[in-house]
Amino acid sequence: MISLPITYLLWYDRTHVMKRKVIFFGVLVLILLAIVGTVKLITSRTPKEGELRVESTPEVSIFLDNKHIGRTPYREKVAAGEYTLRLVPESTTGDIAPWQAKISVGPNLLTYVNAVLSESELSSAVDVLWLEKSVANKPELSVITNPDGASVVVDDVTKGITPLTVQDLTIGDHTLTVTSPGFLTRTMKIKMTEGYKLIASLKLALSATGVSDTGTTASASAALTTGSVTPAPTAKAGTKTATSSAATQTPPTPYVTILDTPTGFLRVRMEPSTAATEAGRVNPGEKYHVYDEQSGWYQISYDSTNKGWISGTYATKTP
Repeated sequence: MISLPITYLLWYDRTHVMKRKVIFFGVLVLILLAIVGTVKLITSRTPKEGELRVESTPEVSIFLDNKHIGRTPYREKVAAGEYTLRLVPESTTGDIAPWQAKISVGPNLLTYVNAVLSESELSSAVDVLWLEKSVANKPELSVITNPDGASVVVDDVTKGITPLTVQDLTIGDHTLTVTSPGFLTRTMKIKMTEGYKLIASLKLALSATGVSDTGTTASASAALTTGSVTPAPTAKAGTKTATSSAATQTPPTPYVTILDTPTGFLRVRMEPSTAATEAGRVNPGEKYHVYDEQSGWYQISYDSTNKGWISGTYATKTP
């Protein structure tokens, strides 16, 4: 019988234990790699989504590739891609013309549509805003109008005639104005972010007077945040706003003071409900006498003649 030295036995045990540890950690690494690969495979097969937001006056039904997806106001996730968007007025709306166009929804981006529909397609105005990655990796603005040939002004500086791409804008907030003889002027707040192209496709509304008119100027805000566009609602044609006296005079008690809102204004509804028709808009800081109160809603006279309801979420009451 051969007797091995104790030192050799100890060395053999340590070597054996080390090999087992190496094998264990190797197997563990392989398992982790398999898990990561599986997750990537599942993720790659998951359809990428963007967000579609649609607002309109009046409220309409929304069809995406001939599929009814809801009514305005609408904000939901949809699979990224190209779609045919159709806005169809409800039967109770009256003689309002529908609208249809191609739209693009980018992955992890928001596409915003705001429509002011009228009796004729020629007198309807529609804004479509969306984002794309910029090839030049710097902020770009692309303006498309229907009809072509509209004048584009950014921050009171004329940039050219549509269709137009503007590449000399700085990162941050800007004011975009589009004018064309015989059509209503469109004005909106935009925010440029490095690496993205903001595309503004505007269908201009024919002016009833036959000349350029600023009476229904739009006001939209497009802001890039971690690769998304977040526009605020566009001002609606025919919507009444508060009179200037509301901001300068303190009405009889009880009265409400309008608070800051995410959109920069507060909607006045015909009834005390978010589903009710919008009657007008009031601005932060303005004060209005309260005529009635129901379930967190206040009834006010928003233009010295007509009454409507505002949500108490963005108003503080003074007894």
